Amino acid sequence: MARTKINNQRPKLLVVTDTFHPKVDGTVRFIEEFCASSSSQFDTSLLAPKFNKSLSSPSITFLPTSKIITPLPNYPSIKLSFKNFAAIKREVQKNDIIFIQGPALTSLLALHYARKYKKVAIAYFHVLPWDLYEKSVKHPLKKWVANIILKICQREYNHANLLLYPYGDLATTMRSQGFIAPQKIARLGVDINRFYPATSPANFKQKIGIDPSQFVVGYVGRISPEKNIKTLIRAFKRLGPNAHLLLIGNGEKEQTEQARKLPNCTITGFVTDVEEYLRAVDVFVMPSLTETTSLATLEAMATGLPVLSSKVGYAQKYIVRNYNGLFFPAQSAAILAKKLEQLKANPKERARLGLNARKTIAYSFSWERSISRIKKLLLEEYYNANEDEA
Repeated sequence: MARTKINNQRPKLLVVTDTFHPKVDGTVRFIEEFCASSSSQFDTSLLAPKFNKSLSSPSITFLPTSKIITPLPNYPSIKLSFKNFAAIKREVQKNDIIFIQGPALTSLLALHYARKYKKVAIAYFHVLPWDLYEKSVKHPLKKWVANIILKICQREYNHANLLLYPYGDLATTMRSQGFIAPQKIARLGVDINRFYPATSPANFKQKIGIDPSQFVVGYVGRISPEKNIKTLIRAFKRLGPNAHLLLIGNGEKEQTEQARKLPNCTITGFVTDVEEYLRAVDVFVMPSLTETTSLATLEAMATGLPVLSSKVGYAQKYIVRNYNGLFFPAQSAAILAKKLEQLKANPKERARLGLNARKTIAYSFSWERSISRIKKLLLEEYYNANEDEA
């Protein structure tokens, strides 16, 4: 296949995503950090859905979304229009490397056009879209639809030059599920200079309107079925007085309304300064039913918080029971409540777990190492692909 010849200019890199502001999830935070760090090696632009009409940037091509097509709660898909298809095609054609963040229509179309126009396509798996779909929707055909999503992803992603996974076990699982394109591991990282422990959590509680004397249970992410917020809510109800639930995010109407009925609950909506809210938290809970790395959990640990997590994704490896966090069965509100009560009653144990959590991230999940490796892999694949065609 003939490819664009290498010249002395920086490669043109198109970052493709299906999620963007004002929704600030782990994928969006990764994209922001990556794009900010990539300017010295790449001429970077971004292709993203337009969730807010006021969004505008010369380096971002926004794609109008549809209120009808909403495969995930609060995450509309792009419109199925010739205008959107033409925009994706145009952006792929004028760039050298297509860096896919997934997991929906924009990414799949970008992969399709990358193959058609013989561009270097590299995909990073932040989530597993078929698993996410199956665990986030409620209808009798969800398993059948999830299997179709899996088959479509296999077809398109197997034409990529390289698949990047955040940890080795996921790469092994994906290969067993039929993803046979070349693969490498690129661990996610956290900026520990941005996410660091609060010297006075009481001040941060007061700043966001929470009584400084209250024990704050925190969560970051979508408020949706696959995140299993219902279990967190049930557990929180058992804590009794002097406790506050801080949900940093937004999502499905039914679950957000259920949380708002609690006497002591704050729902922030999507925020850009996640770190400011995390510093008001005493214990972080990740109750999710499906995750890959869970950047939110890593960021909480970097903030020096003890974490309570379901045994999901990579968290099973980097959380060490009784060293930097604790596990609970994903569907057991009773066990989660018991562990929260224990930590609520023992500030010294919270401090010990939180200190070790911070050490884990500082030693093993450096953002600089992570982003440097990803940029290196992108450049290697680009130059190797062009050398092969020379």
